[in-house]
Amino acid sequence: MEYSSKDVIVGDQWLVLSKIGEGSFGEVFKAKDIDLNRFYAIKRESLELEYPQLHHESVMYDVLAGGPCIPKCHWYGQHDGFDCIVIDLLGSSLKDLQATVRDIPLDIVIDLGCQLISCLEHMHDRGIVYRDIKPENFLFPASFDFGLATWWRNPKTKKPYPECKKPIKFKTGTARYASLNVHRGRTHSRRDDMESLGYLLLDLLLAGELPWSGVTARSSKAGWDRLKEIKEEMLLEDMCLGLPHGIMDFIDYTRRLRFNDRPDYDHLRRLLR
Repeated sequence: MEYSSKDVIVGDQWLVLSKIGEGSFGEVFKAKDIDLNRFYAIKRESLELEYPQLHHESVMYDVLAGGPCIPKCHWYGQHDGFDCIVIDLLGSSLKDLQATVRDIPLDIVIDLGCQLISCLEHMHDRGIVYRDIKPENFLFPASFDFGLATWWRNPKTKKPYPECKKPIKFKTGTARYASLNVHRGRTHSRRDDMESLGYLLLDLLLAGELPWSGVTARSSKAGWDRLKEIKEEMLLEDMCLGLPHGIMDFIDYTRRLRFNDRPDYDHLRRLLR
């Protein structure tokens, strides 16, 4: 097959077909391998960005390669003034599932929860915390966006990074699913990923109607502060009213973990089942 001068071919291998998404980081395109005739996704961001993230993402993919929920990174490099990364083309997100199926059956939520526990366990055991648990970041059949993922331990020495003594002013992640410790300005660790997963599962079981859904605020800080108040003041029994005890016990367990504790992932899976 011949290609015209208007065709965009990245890395001499991937033909760009159409734009399928965008965000603060840049854009996502559907592409085709010109030799294998298979489809992939290309993420790109300008080389002029003050805080680029795609190189960081490529490192995360390499470290996590072969684990559950981890798409394969096929290429990373520069093209026409952009950093580009080629990964597996994924399907719909959990956010899409929520919009399509309002009342997701309990057994499906449990199965999804157990899969995501395994995914996070793999990340944590490789020294990484995800830091941005939310439905739109989990695509079938794999996780997708590692822009906010970071190291909880030194990748060379394998020793944990210490917890910051002073509260962190600028929060990372999404307030809707943030753990209490992140709300309080504490350093993100494995426990916070798991507590956030508890809120995500609660969100799925409540058809998107978390107790703090619909809260509005005049600023991002005010919004974070208000959600912190609700999560601190509301009893878990009320938060999980009418749901299986496992989800309440899941959140309670994660809230009791200390900064450097390794979550008991098998125990968390048992709580859901």
